[in-house]
Amino acid sequence: MDRAGELAAEFEGVRLRLLAAGVLAEAGASLALTAGRRGEGVSTVAIGLATALARQDEGAVLLVDSAVLGQRAGAMLGLSVRPVGLAAVAAESITPVPGHGFDLLTVDGGPRDGGRGGAEGWKDAWQALRGRYRHVIVDAGSLRSDTPLLWSPWVDKVALVIDSAKTTEDMILNLRRELAPGKLALSGFILNRRKFHVPGRLYQALR
Repeated sequence: MDRAGELAAEFEGVRLRLLAAGVLAEAGASLALTAGRRGEGVSTVAIGLATALARQDEGAVLLVDSAVLGQRAGAMLGLSVRPVGLAAVAAESITPVPGHGFDLLTVDGGPRDGGRGGAEGWKDAWQALRGRYRHVIVDAGSLRSDTPLLWSPWVDKVALVIDSAKTTEDMILNLRRELAPGKLALSGFILNRRKFHVPGRLYQALR
């Protein structure tokens, strides 16, 4: 099995759980992925989930790489792509990813009008993308930048990626306190690198 096939198999369980929860059930559904800190594996999960979705052949899949910190998804996939401004998104900005089956759009950060009538170019482009693709996955990077907050008004759901091998109960509780003022509404979480039984206290902290 090739690497894309391995990724699809590895993230098939994540795909099924998201569909069962209604997160990606509707056509044009969009999901942003973020993490409390860098290194949790947001880009890896985004690539794996996009691959698993595309392998089902239920409709076109777009991965929007909007992370401004760390390695870009394009580099992880061995592609040479340059970020474009959101208002300048066009068909030629989108790169098919060979073997994985999804398309990649690399943008420079997140939308800055917060969904309240900013650049008409971006608003029209986003609506067109959601009409063209059945699933849109946004790699919003970590909460160490404001990118996840900027994407929140534009996407249907936001999920938190957690490296279960490194994250502790205290880290989760601290993150919940940071988000307590309602800056970002999380719809759920994805445990990355879960190779062992996760303590119940961690699940309790995530509720």
